[in-house]
Amino acid sequence: MDRLTFPFVTFAIVSLCGAALLVWRVQTAERARWQSAAALSLSLGSLLGALILLHFSPSRILVESLPFAGAIPWFRVDSLNAVSLLLFTALALGIVILAPRRKMTPHWLSGLLIVVAATIAAYAANNLLVFFAGWAFSILPFLSNRFLAITGELEMPVLGRVVLLATVVALAAGLGLLIWHGASGGWTAAIGLSDARTGDDPILLWAFAFLMLAVVLRKGLLPFHSWVVSAFEHGPLLALILLVNSHLGAFLVARLAIPLLPDVAGTALPLLGDFGLITAAYAALLAVAERNPRRLLALLSISQASFILAGLESGNPEGIAGALVLWQVVAVSTTILAAVYTSVEARLGITVDGSRYLGLARSAPRLAAVFLIGGLALVGLPFTLGFCAEDLLMRGTLESHPHLGLILPIVTALNAVHVLRLFATLFWSHPSAESRGFSDALPRERWVLTAAILFLILAGLRPEPAVRFPFAAAEHLDPHTGSARASTLTMK
Repeated sequence: MDRLTFPFVTFAIVSLCGAALLVWRVQTAERARWQSAAALSLSLGSLLGALILLHFSPSRILVESLPFAGAIPWFRVDSLNAVSLLLFTALALGIVILAPRRKMTPHWLSGLLIVVAATIAAYAANNLLVFFAGWAFSILPFLSNRFLAITGELEMPVLGRVVLLATVVALAAGLGLLIWHGASGGWTAAIGLSDARTGDDPILLWAFAFLMLAVVLRKGLLPFHSWVVSAFEHGPLLALILLVNSHLGAFLVARLAIPLLPDVAGTALPLLGDFGLITAAYAALLAVAERNPRRLLALLSISQASFILAGLESGNPEGIAGALVLWQVVAVSTTILAAVYTSVEARLGITVDGSRYLGLARSAPRLAAVFLIGGLALVGLPFTLGFCAEDLLMRGTLESHPHLGLILPIVTALNAVHVLRLFATLFWSHPSAESRGFSDALPRERWVLTAAILFLILAGLRPEPAVRFPFAAAEHLDPHTGSARASTLTMK
């Protein structure tokens, strides 16, 4: 391990926390927007510096100590989290810039900054306590109406609050058992992420069970998917899409379950992968009868993201790398869809119920094009990163999940139909009465949405940079399979 020459992660977190306090007291939403964007830009630049240093680091693991914590490293940047740290912060910056004035308040922005700071802490955590704190604080704004409540949208549903709170309880129980089991080796070893807990001790079995309960609840796997659908329908959509796209449930599997509990995970994780596949298929089938765009967007997000778990437990470098690349695709594509839909909703001043076509393409061709490309990239459009992700996932997981060869194409095809249905509802057909005077993408929207689309297309045309860190992480997560072939990086 090498030490970071500058506290990049600490600087990013402190900048966001300070900005959250500052923005809370700002009177005007536009001023709060640009202060939040400035803080996120500083954090993004800081994390980019860490990524650059990691690229040139021989060990490919960089650790960072807090100024008051002595030499104990509290944060780490490695091949597993480097891209996620950067991408999640960039998505948050894009959401802040894209957020319509009607959907944004200083308190909403303050809550969003807390979510981002906490998620960064969870991604970069080098011990169990920091990970728990990041997980817990990332859902805190969703538990209080003072943060994310917006005029014109209902409050966060009670079901969503209960489930998110339950994930904190389940995680606390699982991590508590892990710490208790490792207490004999000293406090540092008990909370650290370097010592694997081998064997089938009942304490480890219960710890794993509680950790997986937290994963299932937070990711909205069957039968707990309804909280995500309900929250998307009634809650603050842009903030929720950021919460869901953190994929902390999948990250918990990759960072804690597989490395710390290799024996238990090797036996039990295939069951979780099967749950992911069942959820993907069920959500896609459920969406067939759904017309409400918000609920349809939630089911689409749940369905595609559920394939990530199947890849993570595949025991194959290509499958794990495919899951990590799909993580990037789902995060960017669903953010594009949610941002465009929220923009449409704000311009119309009504909640779209999906009962008729709006025909907005003639008035807003840029928004229509971005929505269609982003949606099709989510379901594996050729020449985009989504195609590369699904290709890797399919090749890497067919041995461990032969039925994926049937489920993935069918579910992906269904989800492609759902993307086209969403597009048709918003943009197809003859212009409706609502389309009169409907404005196309604003300059600030064009820049952000174009950057997101270019990421998906350019990374699809030249995937080597996008898959380099995922393959390095895959080798670390599955050391018994050997190194991934360098030729695999040059995908067709």
